[in-house]
Amino acid sequence: MPKIELVIWDLDNTLWDGTVFYKDKETIELKPGTKAALKELDKRGITCAVCSKNEFKDAEEMLDQFEIKKYFKDFKIGWGKKSEAVLQIIEKFNVSPEKTLFIDDDEFQKAEVEDLLPGLNTLSLDDPLDVLNVEGVIPENATNIDKDRVILLKQQRDRQKEEKCAGNYKKFLQECNIQMRVRQCGEEDLDRVVQLLNRTNELNATVNRYALEQITKEFKAGKVKVFVSELQDKFGEYGIIAEAILEPQEDGFFIRDLAVSCRTLGRGIGGAMLVAVLNYASGQGVKKLTGYIKETEANWRLRPLFEKRNFHEARKEDGKIFYDFFFGKDKIVPYPPHLKVEFENKKTA
Repeated sequence: MPKIELVIWDLDNTLWDGTVFYKDKETIELKPGTKAALKELDKRGITCAVCSKNEFKDAEEMLDQFEIKKYFKDFKIGWGKKSEAVLQIIEKFNVSPEKTLFIDDDEFQKAEVEDLLPGLNTLSLDDPLDVLNVEGVIPENATNIDKDRVILLKQQRDRQKEEKCAGNYKKFLQECNIQMRVRQCGEEDLDRVVQLLNRTNELNATVNRYALEQITKEFKAGKVKVFVSELQDKFGEYGIIAEAILEPQEDGFFIRDLAVSCRTLGRGIGGAMLVAVLNYASGQGVKKLTGYIKETEANWRLRPLFEKRNFHEARKEDGKIFYDFFFGKDKIVPYPPHLKVEFENKKTA
């Protein structure tokens, strides 16, 4: 299958369960995984559009209600032939049928569209997340993390479902058996480190962006120490979900970067990663650890990160707030009680 550039979605019983036009309108539910699938397609640079037999106003209302309208670049909603609507979408974006994927639960509708547009790729999906594993949708330069993306997203969905049902969040976290392993990274981990730095906004302290070549060069030259964190819980493994880059200084270390995957939001991973770095620096016998937050609209959740770990504000400069921790004077806080943290101070082969 050629690289897919355009995905055209049906709505009823495809992206949500139920039919807008009929009596079950009030009980329609968005299929679990829909938002995550659309968000990931957008990250991969794939255009999404809607082709649905509905009253436009009714369908638009549901798209707004489920907060997914923003992921679509065109809407063909009405009672005409779907083949003609799909053709209009394809022509608008100047994409060939071979590079287009049409997803619909109705076999008749798929056949009608295929008849007019030979070469068009069509699918029925019970789970919207499965679109990410379609051959032409997987990135050509996919890493192992990219290839496991659907598994990870489905595990995350299961976590969120159970979390929603749990009455006490702290108790829920304890029951998840979350195990965090922090270690010095090997060269084979740098792809994922760069991916985290460049893709993460919400849980990124510095929002610096890097080329793999730059990090690799610094890493090989010993100019930086890079730590990564892997996570697993009773639902499965996350893989590498956090990183910290340290620069040695005369009296200690400077935390140049610290980023955490947004998939772990609400689990205290950023704080635990910082505590792990503190413990490492303490073991090296240094006097001071310095870090900073570059405030953006997206990373507001990380702004208390340093203060909550007994760092002191040192200065503000160019939209950055710098913090210092003095060993022997400031106390290292413990890891969150719901996390079982293992720290390995040894670089992988």
